[in-house]
Amino acid sequence: MESQPLLKSENSIQKKSLGLKQPRWYEQEAARLLLGAIFVLGAGTAVGYATKIPSDLTPTWGRVSNVMGGIYFMAWSLSFYPQAILNYTRKSVVGLSFDYQVYNVIGFTCYSIFNCLFFWSGPVQEDYRQHHHGKNNQVQASDVFFAIHALALTLVTVWQIAIYERGAQSVSTTCYVVCGICIAAMVVMALLCQFHNGGVFIWLNFYSLIADIKLAVTLVKFLPQVYLNYKRKSTDGMNIHNFLLDFTGGSLSVAQLCMDARLTHDWSAITGDVAKFGLGSVSMVYDVVLLTQHYCIYTDHGQGQVYDV
Repeated sequence: MESQPLLKSENSIQKKSLGLKQPRWYEQEAARLLLGAIFVLGAGTAVGYATKIPSDLTPTWGRVSNVMGGIYFMAWSLSFYPQAILNYTRKSVVGLSFDYQVYNVIGFTCYSIFNCLFFWSGPVQEDYRQHHHGKNNQVQASDVFFAIHALALTLVTVWQIAIYERGAQSVSTTCYVVCGICIAAMVVMALLCQFHNGGVFIWLNFYSLIADIKLAVTLVKFLPQVYLNYKRKSTDGMNIHNFLLDFTGGSLSVAQLCMDARLTHDWSAITGDVAKFGLGSVSMVYDVVLLTQHYCIYTDHGQGQVYDV
């Protein structure tokens, strides 16, 4: 009868001798996820109520759309912080794909330009209405601030890559080539639109090209992180909360866009805002792959190896 308390005492002494301590309730994974979900839902709802209701939606559905937009804005925006915090606490970026971050810089630069022009530029908005039967584009304030915020946080992560321990990892030649092609395409199209305006070389098509580049970057940017996890047989260095929040944001983004298109009887809003629709859809697929790697395949966290990828 006395052996059980004695065993517990011995285990406690052993943990202390090894420097181990029982994590507090708020340090456990389940508690963090629950508290994070509560914060995202609460803050996102507040943002939704503070946002002006779109003129082409009824007050009720406009409020629902805004709340969905607010929640996905919070989820997507906060998704950049866990990785930056992890890098800071470890003083290392080993395990984080550098290609993934460089692609993000290109992608979110395009996304910021696209959303800012469609939201604030009167001539761009009028050009869109002329080519879409008088309908307004579906870019909202949450899209604009998300894009700018995402670009800023991505640049912070790139700065961390430059100053923290990175082992043998580096940006691949493939990444440099892809980014170079994207930049060249934008420059050439802009010059043709400026000096040979007409036919396919109109500014609206230039904005569509920017959206297409953002979507193309999204199609490939997750692959280096998936491959790096596979080579290391570990997800150490990659903060999984990033992709949990990204999946939440992507699903709500697509749902909001489809709901707005249905309510306004304008499905061209999806084809006219392919960046937002494609971004949410493609991201969710890759998020599931990365979540599977972390929770189902490479579960021995802390055992990763460093590879030159």
